[in-house]
Amino acid sequence: MAEGAAVSGDGSGRVVEHPVSRDPGLAARAEEWMAAAERVDGPLRAAATVMLVRDGSAGPEVYVQRRVRSMAFAPSTVVFPGGGVDPADHALPPSTPGLAELAGAMGVTAAEAAPFAAAAVREVEEECGVRISVSDLRGRAHWVTPAFEPRRYDTWILAALMPEDQEARETSTESDRSGWVRAADLLTRHAAGDVRMLPPTVVSLQQLEAFDDARTFLADRPRVARVLPELVRRDDGTLVLRTVLP
Repeated sequence: MAEGAAVSGDGSGRVVEHPVSRDPGLAARAEEWMAAAERVDGPLRAAATVMLVRDGSAGPEVYVQRRVRSMAFAPSTVVFPGGGVDPADHALPPSTPGLAELAGAMGVTAAEAAPFAAAAVREVEEECGVRISVSDLRGRAHWVTPAFEPRRYDTWILAALMPEDQEARETSTESDRSGWVRAADLLTRHAAGDVRMLPPTVVSLQQLEAFDDARTFLADRPRVARVLPELVRRDDGTLVLRTVLP
């Protein structure tokens, strides 16, 4: 089965499976977890990531970065700009313009959405030098890192339109390569094993691929629910991350 391909439905949503074998480190941690006599879920850290999108000559493009190989979490992996929620992010007032609308799309209160929105705005500026506002953000998904990972994140995936008067550039020491890509092109490279991506990134790109332009994508209001991939061993012995999408 191809990486990230749909397999079946149980009435609650589309089911996708992502083999862990292409990432040696991920595969090793997964095998260790499956063999453990006692399994303890790692602690979760709140985080936010942003699909910064624009229109290219051949359709919508998204800005991505490749994390440096020395990173403790997801080394050499292609991701969207983002990171953990800092204590200062909790200071964002619930009355901030645009926050109520974002919270409604996320299915939470404005107070609950505030630190994630603040982290998203801050991380985008820190990692690619682009200044956006809370009112620019759109809710896309809510993913939780699988239980077997030692570093786990409770992550909201948001999206925003790239401001026309700004330029995205590499401003973070956490990545060694960045740029604008078409979703289809990056998915093709991933399927060929040329790039490494985590399931949330793969699914998000598959969703973006279905739209003809960035504004239509941002106008979309997907059903958002908490998603937690489960580590499963298939009958043939292959370990996969199985995810039920909303």
